Amino acid sequence: MDSDIKFIRQLFDVNQGLLKEIESYASDNFIPIVKPEVAKFLETIIKIKQPENILEIGTAIGYSSIVMLLAYENCKILTIEKDMDMAEMAKENFLKASLLDRVELIKGDALDVLPCLNRKYDLIFIDASKGHYKEFFDESLKVLKHNGVLICDNILYKGYVVNEVHVKHKRRTIVYRMRDFISYILNKTGISTSIIPIGDGLSISVKE
Repeated sequence: MDSDIKFIRQLFDVNQGLLKEIESYASDNFIPIVKPEVAKFLETIIKIKQPENILEIGTAIGYSSIVMLLAYENCKILTIEKDMDMAEMAKENFLKASLLDRVELIKGDALDVLPCLNRKYDLIFIDASKGHYKEFFDESLKVLKHNGVLICDNILYKGYVVNEVHVKHKRRTIVYRMRDFISYILNKTGISTSIIPIGDGLSISVKE
């Protein structure tokens, strides 16, 4: 890990209580959750945007949902998780955090769920299967409000997107897809997008 990234990560690694417990569980069980600096970024964006309705694609065990819900007490979140076991753990964590009444958790494939949504969202966070980011993005834009914010995590895919030298063959397809995705969102009309090189890479788009 680069020294500057390590330094920044240590600055933001200050969680206590339930969030720290979830971080430890995720680390021990190899469950991917957002990095501390990304969690802080999400918290800051939520405080600035103050969204009433948030859509999350990729709940995992509920860590990022809790971070966002704690950042603004008047927001609610609809979060989608394909893995049933993960979804059950997320539900337990929402209950422990006393946030269950502000969460709608849908268990299923986001590509099946997204076309069925009939509500508009102020902010959308995508952190799911990297091979389907373009499809997630396009479907999300349909339910994103004007001036809404759309954030995608892990777009640099462990650094492989910018450094192909050590990419194993089985990962090359995802790397190429993520490169295409980045080019796609940077050149797509109707949105304004920036790339933020924190965590495993973030994109943040605003619907114009």
